[in-house]
Amino acid sequence: MRVLGVQCTNRFAFLAVLDGTTLVMTGPPRLEPAQSTDQDHALWDTLSTIGGALDEIAPYRVGLLLPGTGENTKHPHGFWAPRVELETFLRMAAAQRGIVVDRLSRAAVLSKLGLPLRGRFEDLVRPVVPKTGPYWQDGRLSAAAAAALALAEEDS
Repeated sequence: MRVLGVQCTNRFAFLAVLDGTTLVMTGPPRLEPAQSTDQDHALWDTLSTIGGALDEIAPYRVGLLLPGTGENTKHPHGFWAPRVELETFLRMAAAQRGIVVDRLSRAAVLSKLGLPLRGRFEDLVRPVVPKTGPYWQDGRLSAAAAAALALAEEDS
């Protein structure tokens, strides 16, 4: 069964797909919000794009990695709004398709994977996540893949 791990930033939603216990390259590795001068149209386009990705990937479950804590969380609303929108669209598109979305804290992911809880998240998960995909270097896909792996661990 396929599990989709997702990490959103304020610009992209990075996607990692786990098929059984194997990380696979299927569907887009990242999505971005639609750009349009018509804000309402862009919202619907973004929801449609995310829904199309879910249809292509066909996961039975989604692990949405929540943001970390610390200094980075002290930004104003305007900084977080794009990320929250992407996460909301993902949850809405999944709900339309009857797909469960688990929101996972970084600590929960690390715990489920049996990793230390101290240190930079992306550095901690790299050893357990295969190097797959075009966005591996910046750590985004490894974080999304870690969320998928944590759900797979929970299911086993």
